Amino acid sequence: MEICVIGLGIFGYEIAKKLTELGNNVLAVDSKPSKINDIKDEVTEAIIGDATNPDVLKELNIKDFDVIILGMGSKLENLILCLTYLKKLGAKRIIAKANSLIQAEILEKIGADEIILPEKEIAEKLAHKLSNPNITELLSLDENLKLIEVKVPKKFTGKTLRELDLRKRYNITALMIKKNSKIKLITDPELKFEKGDEIIVAGNVDNIQKAFN
Repeated sequence: MEICVIGLGIFGYEIAKKLTELGNNVLAVDSKPSKINDIKDEVTEAIIGDATNPDVLKELNIKDFDVIILGMGSKLENLILCLTYLKKLGAKRIIAKANSLIQAEILEKIGADEIILPEKEIAEKLAHKLSNPNITELLSLDENLKLIEVKVPKKFTGKTLRELDLRKRYNITALMIKKNSKIKLITDPELKFEKGDEIIVAGNVDNIQKAFN
């Protein structure tokens, strides 16, 4: 994908670097030369520019990008200006980082396609992790459906998938099992769980917690 990351704070820098590592063409933009110098070897291209200046944005050929990520600082005025200009220039998809709920509401109302609240999301994940140390979220498929890796609890050891009947009792599906760091699909309902096994399951988080806590 062709991606433009505007604003190279911790969030912008890390996402621009990772997107490049994953094979995307990434243009990084920031008004501070020091930040451009830090990232120039980590992305496809990096340029110095003030994203609140419409002339600067015009030169970026905004329509050529599949996604534009706004990782700018906490000044709401700058975010609003940049987002407004991007919409006028025909940006296909804009993902904006917000630092507060009110910021998120405002950015959504003026046209951001997706809002990221990093601190809120990290706090929620940390709370779940501390409360449920045996559960690791792998992928969020939607608000209710998650793909999660769980350690087999003591109460499950020595029992088969058929005996546990996770689908009927908890409405969750066991997809894969990890034994000795090797992962394989679960195809046999007579598979017996052992101490140290980990299972990858799909379902609602609350149901998974009920089953494995």
